[in-house]
Amino acid sequence: MAASFSSVITVQAPITSIPLQRISLFLCTLPLFSFVSCVLIALVWHFDDTTKTHCQVPNYLPSISAAIGGNMPEMFIWRVAIALHCFPRILLLPSAIHKHYTNTQSGRIYHLTTWWFKPLNFLNYILEIIENGALLSMTYISSVENHAMHEASFIVFMVCSMSYMFLSCILSGLTASKPMSKEDSSLFRKKVFAMIFNYFSFSMAVYFFFRHNWYCEPGVYTLFALGEYCTVLSNVAFHWHCSKHFNGAVLMLTFVEDMKVN
Repeated sequence: MAASFSSVITVQAPITSIPLQRISLFLCTLPLFSFVSCVLIALVWHFDDTTKTHCQVPNYLPSISAAIGGNMPEMFIWRVAIALHCFPRILLLPSAIHKHYTNTQSGRIYHLTTWWFKPLNFLNYILEIIENGALLSMTYISSVENHAMHEASFIVFMVCSMSYMFLSCILSGLTASKPMSKEDSSLFRKKVFAMIFNYFSFSMAVYFFFRHNWYCEPGVYTLFALGEYCTVLSNVAFHWHCSKHFNGAVLMLTFVEDMKVN
């Protein structure tokens, strides 16, 4: 009787593919449009409720917490958008940007010849995950529900966000083509500008927040809210520029099956 032999082969069939840059850009639009929508709805429907201050001085803009955390439908719009935004940003994009910095020509050289590039890139990866986790926590635990937890989440979010921007700019500069191409140079300058503008906006927001609490001057809380808005918009702009690193990268959904062949 002849012996029979069988082997297993793996069959892969691509189902669909989506450019990773398109996914990243779409994820950036979610907080942008939900933020703008919530502020506009708060101004039109809940102006008095969202612009009142503890010392009753005139204020003309709602803070972000007031615009997204206390009324419907603003709270629903913001929470759904941030959930859809954060989970891919936690599960997919940190790994993709980590691999991008490692796989560039300069990145491969630094990876092999230096001791600090790998932990720096890994720290950048971890910071983005924590940033988005803190954003989820800050979104789903409002200042009304648990002020201490909301405040702690906000602090973690800002520290990780600002640190991520700084490290990302360093890694972008290190791994860009040498000498920098016109495209790389333009992208690097845009990222640095968004980072500096974010730092400046947040500093102004902090200044006007404490000035309002100390002196209760008319309109100062409006300047605080404006500083918050600019901080959010510059954060979105920074991640929008980061998505340009994924040009040419594709997320592919593939069907895989092991088949026995006699």
